[in-house]
Amino acid sequence: MNRSSASLISIFLTLTISLSSNMVFAAGQLPSQDQFETKQSEPVDQPTQSENNPTNQLGPANSEDGNIDATDPIAVTSDGPFTTAKFSQQDEIAIKHPTLKALVSFESELNPYSLDAENTRSVGLRDVLLSVTDRNLDIGIAKLSEGIGKYNYWGSLGKFLPDILLGYNYQYLRGTANIPFGSSGPIRMNNPLIIAEAGFRYYGYRGGATLFGALQSRNLYRAAVHAKKATISNALLDATKRYYDLVLNEAILQIRIRAVEVSQAQLNLSQNLWDTGSANRLDVFQAETQLSQDRQNLIDQQIARRKSAIELAELLNLDQSFDLVPGEPILRKRRLIGEHIRSTELLRLAIGNRPELQEVEQQRLAAKKAVVVASAPLQPTFAFTGSAYGIGQTLSNSSQTTITPITLATAQGPVTAYSTSRSSRQISNLNALGFAVNWNLDGLGTIALANIQSAHLGARQAQLRSIEELNMVLRQVRESYLNSLSAQQKIHETANQVRSATEEIRLARLRFENGLGKNIDVLRAQQDYTSSLIEKARAIANFNTAQTQLLHDIGLISVDALTQTEGVAAIPENRG
Repeated sequence: MNRSSASLISIFLTLTISLSSNMVFAAGQLPSQDQFETKQSEPVDQPTQSENNPTNQLGPANSEDGNIDATDPIAVTSDGPFTTAKFSQQDEIAIKHPTLKALVSFESELNPYSLDAENTRSVGLRDVLLSVTDRNLDIGIAKLSEGIGKYNYWGSLGKFLPDILLGYNYQYLRGTANIPFGSSGPIRMNNPLIIAEAGFRYYGYRGGATLFGALQSRNLYRAAVHAKKATISNALLDATKRYYDLVLNEAILQIRIRAVEVSQAQLNLSQNLWDTGSANRLDVFQAETQLSQDRQNLIDQQIARRKSAIELAELLNLDQSFDLVPGEPILRKRRLIGEHIRSTELLRLAIGNRPELQEVEQQRLAAKKAVVVASAPLQPTFAFTGSAYGIGQTLSNSSQTTITPITLATAQGPVTAYSTSRSSRQISNLNALGFAVNWNLDGLGTIALANIQSAHLGARQAQLRSIEELNMVLRQVRESYLNSLSAQQKIHETANQVRSATEEIRLARLRFENGLGKNIDVLRAQQDYTSSLIEKARAIANFNTAQTQLLHDIGLISVDALTQTEGVAAIPENRG
């Protein structure tokens, strides 16, 4: 390649980088529909680099010896082809919201950033966590289940109190009745009969059903309380994962944007070299293919970012027409568990704090109480009773006159005389006090025996579930611990990948400018560099997710633990 072609490469790439470096919003500024038609900012003039100094053209800044200069602010932030997603440190990424013109437009009137959203809302991690605890539907359902269990428990305690018996029975009697006692003949009736009752019944013993039924309800209520805590823990975990997924997609979107800009610059360069006769048509086609692939990846990433915002809004039970945008300008590594804490300590914390274990333990205790409740029908019941009856024809103070014929024997013969009497028709009081012992065996006791056997099997089933849950919790803690170790190491490995990809793209361009390499080598180096930056962002997000998962699995996840002061682990290493 001649000297004029190399100079053309340096000048064109420097201008391209200058144009793209100004297509960035300030951190925290959101693109709106009004900015959709905003003109692109004017490029900042930069000095043209010579053909013998190809560094910082399409790759990060390097020192004179070809290595990354850690003291160079451009090298530390990984500026170069990807100025929008800045790696300010090894364990964090600075994020800036892209300009709308840098995105692929789907429709003329559709915002390419928020797409179908009607409004934009900036949220931070703490905002998300507080919102999920207040608005999440699963948590709301769990709270209602807790309330149901509480009132069921209170209802079981009411069985220790006596029963109030109140009754009122009104009947109109007409006809005759043969009473086998207290009368010499049939009684003729043509009057109402009222029987009113007010009394109590107190069960002194019902086979243990009252006591153990209340204990069973208490265990079920406590299980509902722990189930609510488990639901809150799961909701906090899901909210944190979805928030970091949103932040990750935001960072990848910016990387994809810059990849398109670089591919466009490479295509323009290849076209200019073809026009000057310094390149062949194959180079142009290869650059066009690379640009098309990068634009397709950008389209997919625009959709993926919007989908992650929708999923987060769904979890928070928010209006999905709002486009949720991460309010934190930096995706950084957040350690929640002490780096050197041992797995045995994590297992001990999980056994003592996981709400799922406490839930199944309460369910196991409730199943044991159910055996006693099921055996109660085989035992007698003993109850104290007392009643006050009111028996009569009316409730009001009324009376009736009764005329009774009397036959008298006289000298002249029998004479009929009549006697009158007045009697009250109002109900009169009759008191009763006693006790009752009943022993009923339904179906010769076979029904109760079958229920007892079923309760025994239920208790055994609950015990096996408790053991199963314990094994699952221990497995989850160990897997989360291993995933955390893997995620931490991958951060270091992806940092090495970025450094090697940086050197790869530098050498590929150097060889291409001096006629020793091919255009396809440069394109492949660009792909490797883009992939390395994406893997770096994924590694940081995956580490944060792994730490959150581990904090959840040991049962100590909370809003404060997830939003702790930077640099302070939620579970320090010296926790005892």
